[in-house]
Amino acid sequence: MVAINEAHNSLFPSSVPTEIRALFGDPPLLRGEDTRLYNNLMNQFTALIEPKDIIEWWWVKDMTDHTWEIRRLRRFKILFIELRRDQDVDHRAGFALIAEVHGAGYEVSVREGEKDSADFFSSRIDQYKNVDKLIASAELRQDRTLREIERRRESLSRRLRQASDQIVEDNLTATGGLPRQH
Repeated sequence: MVAINEAHNSLFPSSVPTEIRALFGDPPLLRGEDTRLYNNLMNQFTALIEPKDIIEWWWVKDMTDHTWEIRRLRRFKILFIELRRDQDVDHRAGFALIAEVHGAGYEVSVREGEKDSADFFSSRIDQYKNVDKLIASAELRQDRTLREIERRRESLSRRLRQASDQIVEDNLTATGGLPRQH
C-alpha cells in the first residue's frame, strides 16, 4: 500500500497535499503525454481556486482533467486529418510504385498541402463532427464545475456575512449596545 501512495504522490505536483494526492488516483494521461504539462496546469488551477477543503481540491482536479481533455481532443482533431491524409498518401504512393515496377503505364499523383487536407476533411466530416461533440461535452463539464465553484463560494460568502453580522449583533446586545472592551 505504501508503494501505491508513493506512486500517486510522484504523479501530482507537490502543491497538492499528500492526503489529497492519494485520493486522486492516476492522472488521466495517455502514453506520451507530458506529466509536467499536466502538473503545471494543475498548479495554475490550484493558484486560481486556492482550495481550502476536499471539495475544492476535487474542483482543481476536475478543472485540470476537463481542460486536459479539451486540449487533447483539439489536438486529436488535427492529428486525425493528418493521419488519414498520410495513410492515403502512402497508399497512393504504393500504387504508383507498383505501377512503375509492373509498367502499367499510368501515374498516380500524390497530392499534399491544404487542398489535400481539405479533401480528407470533407470525406471525414462526420467523424470530425463526433470529435467536436466530445469537445463540447468536455467544455460543458468544465463549465458546470466552474458554476459549482461560483455557487459554493457565493453561499460560503453569504454564510460568513450572516455569521459575522450575528456575532456583531450578539456582541452589541451583550454589552448593552456598547462595543466590548478587549
